[in-house]
Amino acid sequence: MIDHNLTLFTLFGFRVRANPSWLLLAALITWSLAEGLFPQQFPDLPATLHWSLGIVGMIGLFFSLLFHEFSHSLVARRRGMKIGGITLFLFGGVAELTDEPPTPRIEFEVAAAGPIASVFLALIFGLLSLMAAGLGAPDYWAGLLGYLGTINIVLAVFNLVPGYPLDGGRLLRAWLWHRRGDRLSATLTASRFGKGFGLFLILLGIWSFLSVGALGGMWWILIGFFIMSAAKASYDQLLARSLFHHVPLEGFVVKAPVCVEADLSIDHFVKDYAYHHHFSLYPVMKNGKLVGCVRTRDVQTIHRDEWATSPLSDIMLPLTEKNSTPLESDAEQVLQAMQRHNSGQMIVLDGDRLAGIITLRDLLGALELRRQIEGEG
Repeated sequence: MIDHNLTLFTLFGFRVRANPSWLLLAALITWSLAEGLFPQQFPDLPATLHWSLGIVGMIGLFFSLLFHEFSHSLVARRRGMKIGGITLFLFGGVAELTDEPPTPRIEFEVAAAGPIASVFLALIFGLLSLMAAGLGAPDYWAGLLGYLGTINIVLAVFNLVPGYPLDGGRLLRAWLWHRRGDRLSATLTASRFGKGFGLFLILLGIWSFLSVGALGGMWWILIGFFIMSAAKASYDQLLARSLFHHVPLEGFVVKAPVCVEADLSIDHFVKDYAYHHHFSLYPVMKNGKLVGCVRTRDVQTIHRDEWATSPLSDIMLPLTEKNSTPLESDAEQVLQAMQRHNSGQMIVLDGDRLAGIITLRDLLGALELRRQIEGEG
């Protein structure tokens, strides 16, 4: 599982990353401003200035999204929660909360921080727009600042829709959790609202596309599908944590994994193991002792002409928290580690000895079985 996100910078201890899809969003926003909004508002300006305003507007939106997500992250950290970072992607941004809020109150505070921050920014941009107009600045500066104020209001209102995992859905979950005393039940209800809102956006997009031929309808359809998928995934994640909390890892461990020798050539490894067993990770042994692991995809780091003479030790990785876990870990901890490190398999250690392998597929299979039996989600 390869992480394609690009790290941009670190601020306040939070790593900010961008998914490649964010570049598409940035380009679409810049184009729509430079060829649509600003030419309509200021038709007498040259095209170069329209594009300059479009780029500045996109940067302003970038700042607004980060301000929104940093507000979530700072409040969460202040309340003792762990934050994996902030990621920008095609549909906006997300603060990666690695911990679930411990109480409904903290959930409410963290969820409310983003919309409050966006409303605050909207007021600031609105005041700056009025000041620019009052001071006799060029009209396009007031127009640009007014656009940024409006977009922050839209960001706040959209996120307050009570559909999980939007901020409004998290506020709904906090309220239901407080009333019911059951976080999982509250999440299930809020995620159903999220799926319903996603379906509404899909139908709205279809109607828009068919009735007026607006390409914007396709955008609503994509956002709707994303929200429906995110609602399901968010509930699944909490269900998994609930299912695996304090559950011993041993019941999920494959105790006789296929191992390879450190001095085995890469060529033999590919032909006799990779093509035969189709695993992505193999424990590496030397003189009967576990010395590391090898990922199948790493054979690509060695030129094919050198496979016959290159041993696996040339591409072997040391055992770290990214690819291994102690046998005494519970299943919840391992699932979180796999998701955090984008890993599909992990070596399981009993001290310094090989205990087996755990796969994400087996953990998710147990989760799906519970859903089928109990009819959840």
